[in-house]
Amino acid sequence: MDQPARTGGLQKKFFFSLLVVGIVPGIAALIATYLYSTASLKQAIGDSFQEIARSTAIRLASAVDNEIDRAIRLALIPVQIKQRVVAANRRYQGRDEAGIHRLLSEEGAGGDARRDREQAARSEEAARYLREWAEQTGYYVRVMVADQQGVLVASTDPLTRPIQTDQHWWQEAMKASAAGSYVSSLILDPQLNDYVFEVAAPIRDDARERPIGAVGLVVRREVLTNTILPIHIGDTGHGMLLDTQGTPLICPVLPPTSHLIPEQLLNKLTGTRPIWLVAEDDAHGGRNAIVGAAPVRFDHVVTPSSLGGDHWYAFVRQAPEETYAPIYALLWTVGALGLALVITLASLGFAVGSRIVRPITSLQREAEAIRHSLGRTASGDEPPLPPAPQADYRTGDEIEDLARSFRAMRDTVEENLRTIKLQQHELIRREKLASVGQLLAALAHDLRNPLGVIRSSAQVILEKRQDDAVREEVARYIMDEVDKLSHRINDFLRYARQKPPDLRTIAVEDVARSALWQWQAQGGMERLRVETRFGSGLPAVRIDPEQMKEALVNLLMNAREAMPSGGRVTMTTRRGNNGFVEVEIKDTGPGITTAHLPRIFEPFFTTKEYGTGLGLTNVKRLVEDNGGILTVSSVEGSGSVFVTSLPAAA
Repeated sequence: MDQPARTGGLQKKFFFSLLVVGIVPGIAALIATYLYSTASLKQAIGDSFQEIARSTAIRLASAVDNEIDRAIRLALIPVQIKQRVVAANRRYQGRDEAGIHRLLSEEGAGGDARRDREQAARSEEAARYLREWAEQTGYYVRVMVADQQGVLVASTDPLTRPIQTDQHWWQEAMKASAAGSYVSSLILDPQLNDYVFEVAAPIRDDARERPIGAVGLVVRREVLTNTILPIHIGDTGHGMLLDTQGTPLICPVLPPTSHLIPEQLLNKLTGTRPIWLVAEDDAHGGRNAIVGAAPVRFDHVVTPSSLGGDHWYAFVRQAPEETYAPIYALLWTVGALGLALVITLASLGFAVGSRIVRPITSLQREAEAIRHSLGRTASGDEPPLPPAPQADYRTGDEIEDLARSFRAMRDTVEENLRTIKLQQHELIRREKLASVGQLLAALAHDLRNPLGVIRSSAQVILEKRQDDAVREEVARYIMDEVDKLSHRINDFLRYARQKPPDLRTIAVEDVARSALWQWQAQGGMERLRVETRFGSGLPAVRIDPEQMKEALVNLLMNAREAMPSGGRVTMTTRRGNNGFVEVEIKDTGPGITTAHLPRIFEPFFTTKEYGTGLGLTNVKRLVEDNGGILTVSSVEGSGSVFVTSLPAAA
């Protein structure tokens, strides 16, 4: 069967091979570049973010320490503040707790007018000093001074409540250690409607042994935000202030306390040292973002309740899209250059492949022409090979050597072809003579004995002294021998003439019954018992009914001849494997010997005294011409089984 000619297959392989050879290392290089660049960039950016977070934490701590320093200085240095607190505390001398409560109640109800005017004057003087002091920075919402009973001594805000005993700043300042101060976390001031934090320091006596009052500062959040907001890293990078609960106290992107840092990330950030890491979720919608963090450590000692019992952390993050943008730009650049290089190499490979493939293609076409010519020559349609094309194979490499060898092979093939042609004609002539001789020898052998019997019988008939009964018996002998001759001649004709089958769709049972009826009509059934086992629902077969009937009749005749003393013949139809329908003919004769079984289908092979050796040969040929398969099995002394498998109709 002719295969479709390929054009440029090797050339395409050159192109795609070089393309693959270029792309695979290119992809590996891109992956290596990505991994190395990502690792290096993460390390560099992470170290940078960690340093920014550390410096931010230092600045935050410094800002808070400054406020603590101011509160401490306010509690120590201004004479008028401390004197005002000492004077306020003298009122409580010699009074127990109940007496102090009565005193405060009387002052709240009016008390001594002259004394109240003196206290108001002194409070106003202290308040004026506080206002002047607070205006130096402008970061304070209010500044307050209270005595040891929490009574407000002076304040920059006239609306401040006179009693501060329930305020955390006063409570923490009064129980602070000698060097301790109090700093609150960010809280919402209802008057200002903004977030503030409180700083408080105790006012101690001259011996600095016990607190006699407290200074409280309510500081605007700008003290902290002015440290956080200037942090800009690209377009999306910024700093934040977190507490231990993961609440962003100051964030330039989202309002305070409006989002929480995931617990998994928070557990990694809240350490004792600056750190950077890759966060799966940075609480701003970023995935695999690089973040840095550092704890905020104050130089001053603060009370345990400071910052709400938590700690503060400086947190720095950037959107991962912006962080990894340099890597993606590098990958795109490297990928584009690599792809351009690969395409250039593949194009060069295509050009080189064209130079290599062109002579190979010419050789392939020439070989194909030789193949077609050899096929026509073998079938007797055409003689010798076509003239060789004048192709130029001067390539200076192995292809030129291949072309030279191919030309030499072509010349050898032409010479051998001429020799084979001559020998073929001689072999055909000799084979025909041998076949004719073998056929004539077999025919002569089969004709000689019946003709001898006919001649002898004719002589008996010619003798007039024989009675009519003898002549009648002799005439029957002559008829039997003529039938044998006719049967032998038919076998030879079937072998010599091969008629193509006339295929038709028919039920296999109809063919089997027709063959069985024709075989039984020939007689000689006195000692035989015939059994039929026809299967139901069998598919129709596509065969030549006459040829298959002839084949089955021959198999039945062989079964009868194998049992001259009588026996049983069984014909069975059934469904076979692989879409075949089977017809089985089984006898109870002596069987076929193991030595003879492989040769029973050979032409002119027979074990019968008067057989031609063509019966089973013709049967096998008829079955195979109809697309079937003939198989035989036999056990000596138990009979033989012939199975004809016929193809079912589509």
